[in-house]
Formats: sequence, structure tokens, C-alpha cells
Amino acid sequence: MTANHLQDRTRILIIEDDATVAELLVEVLRHDGYEPVVAVDGLEGLLKLKTSGAALALLDIMMPDVNGVRVLEQMLEEGHGKLPTPVIVITGSPEGARESRRLLGDEHVFEKPFDPTELVARIDAMLGQPV
Repeated sequence: MTANHLQDRTRILIIEDDATVAELLVEVLRHDGYEPVVAVDGLEGLLKLKTSGAALALLDIMMPDVNGVRVLEQMLEEGHGKLPTPVIVITGSPEGARESRRLLGDEHVFEKPFDPTELVARIDAMLGQPV
């Protein structure tokens, strides 16, 4: 197995262009024992999905250039219809939330503003960590 395929169960990739939201997520995740890695746009996010070893990705939808829906579509294409890395979408866009729910299901979508405690509980559940 090559290094970029080794997953760290505590590493979470944050794909978010809003620095304030990204900083909040970093703080929340570190407090709960996770190791956050940040990508500031969809293109960087797609690259870091392949190289960071993240066990899960937190994905914004409304981003310049490559938006979150496109990131999801690319991940599904590369995974032949399945996500190679679990994803939780965090969005302030009602349209983005609807499209994300269509692709992922309700339990994988948080709308801004969100409750950080609920988000961490969902991450813990998805990664099989004690809640």
C-alpha cells in the first residue's frame, strides 16, 4: 500500500473557502482529538483527497472554480458510483443542500449555521468512534 492510500482515522479534510468557517471547524475538530487538514477550494480539495490520507471530508458547496457538487461528482466518478472517502457536506446554500441530499442522503448534509456538537457526533458515528 502506498503512503497516499493509508488512512489516518483521526485525519479530517476540510474543503472550505470561507476562512472563518474553516478556522471554526479546525478548532472544533482539534478539541475533539481529530487532525484537520484544510483545502481552500474544490481543486485543492480533490488533490488533498488523494494525498492527505483523510478518513473523512467536510465539504462546502459554494466555492469558486470547482464547487462542492462537482467535487462530489468527481469523487463518485473515480469511485465508480461510491465515495472513496466518506463526506459530510456543510452548506449555506438551499440548492446545494438539496443537490447534496440527492447524492448523499440527509444524514450527510449540515446546513449553515450548524451545531458543532451534532457535527462531531456525526463524524464520530461515521468513523466508528465512541460518541
